[in-house]
Amino acid sequence: MKEIGEVIDKERNILKVKLNAVESCRSCGLCKNNEDFILEVLDECNAKIGDFVLVEIKKENYYKVTFLVYLFPLILFILGTIIGYIVGEKYNLDPQLLGFALGMIFLAVSYIMIRFIDKKSIKKEKIIPVAKKVV
Repeated sequence: MKEIGEVIDKERNILKVKLNAVESCRSCGLCKNNEDFILEVLDECNAKIGDFVLVEIKKENYYKVTFLVYLFPLILFILGTIIGYIVGEKYNLDPQLLGFALGMIFLAVSYIMIRFIDKKSIKKEKIIPVAKKVV
């Protein structure tokens, strides 16, 4: 994925870049009113505040992030639901209620894990988008 955005802040080698909500972004609905959004990127082009930069997310990182944000919580929710249903049947509890409750707990845990993974990956600079060049 490649996008062009304006540098609005710089702190050491991390830039805050304002990106316009493109058509592919608008479809997800996370941006309120399809407004611009701010993205933290690694500075590989020595950009200054006010410069326009080409922001790139490597394809493999894009797929990792997509899996982490969308599929990982779904998988844990389904896993929690199945475990709750099985445990509920075994111990003569309401399997649907226990399945739903454990599914929601696993879902909450998945978001906590995502937050931890996100902070860890940013420190290692593995998944963070990169400003490749000043446009």
